[in-house]
Amino acid sequence: MRALTARRTLIAALGSTMLLGATLAQAQDKFPSKAVRFVIPTAPGGNLDLLARLVADKMSQAWGQPVIVEPRPGANTILATTAVARSPADGYTALFTISGFAQNLVLQANPQYKAEDFAPVSMVASFPIALAATTNLPADDLAGVIKLAKASPGKLTFGSYGMGSGGHVIGEGLNKAAGVEIKHVAYKGEAPGFADLVNGSIELAYGSVGFYGRQLSGGKVKLIAVANPTRLKTYPNVPTFAEAGYPDVNLPGWGGVLLPAGTPPAIVEKFSKELQRVTALPDVQAKIFEMGFEPVGNSSADFGRQIASDVKQWGKIVRENDIKLQ
Repeated sequence: MRALTARRTLIAALGSTMLLGATLAQAQDKFPSKAVRFVIPTAPGGNLDLLARLVADKMSQAWGQPVIVEPRPGANTILATTAVARSPADGYTALFTISGFAQNLVLQANPQYKAEDFAPVSMVASFPIALAATTNLPADDLAGVIKLAKASPGKLTFGSYGMGSGGHVIGEGLNKAAGVEIKHVAYKGEAPGFADLVNGSIELAYGSVGFYGRQLSGGKVKLIAVANPTRLKTYPNVPTFAEAGYPDVNLPGWGGVLLPAGTPPAIVEKFSKELQRVTALPDVQAKIFEMGFEPVGNSSADFGRQIASDVKQWGKIVRENDIKLQ
């Protein structure tokens, strides 16, 4: 009798497994059957918006369904993030966000979302943060900057695009790692910081390579180092922070896609493979490089590992320097 019961239980379990497999396969085959939304946490017309629209157009062509970009800026990316976290886990609402997704988790005492609220899909591109200097600064590399800072503690200043921003965190991380005091000045965006860099109000500034790279032709700024795993193809002569001796502050920024937790794995996988395909297209890669970014297009698992690493690394610097969002 027990043997018969065990046999029936096994058969029932196998049947359930086969049914689940069939359901997941069916969900993957039918997806997408309607419009897909990319919710972005920044304003229309910005770099993330342009990147999302570039990718969305290619995906729409391949899927035969509209892929709509919906900007929802506000609350340091939190507005868009929490909205997607509450969306149905069916693959039709995705978060196309920036590395601030990970930074918020360590900058806030009580974050309004958790990493576990999302299923990573793919990092589309890395957004390297650069340290720029006014051309009048008598230093052309990071060793020279550190030497100047040690010679005159508290005299040099660095600008960032906001309190708690990636540039702010990296700048404080460099202070800690190098044992120097370079004072922070927070700006509301990269452009105001650039203006003060040019007029000499500050000597250094952290911002996206895409922004500061475009200023090089004017001859008013120079790039000192980039926070990226490797040197950039667009600026091969600019060393990384790790090469300059500071691996702990070599923190990359990125733009990537996440879906609400609970989205069927088959849909996450299909979404991820499509993003990887699109990111590998030559014309897409060329445009990403033009923006000052680096194309990535990695797997869901790799993107998840990157987010976990970011939370650990950003968190270390934030705690050591008592950095808080304001």
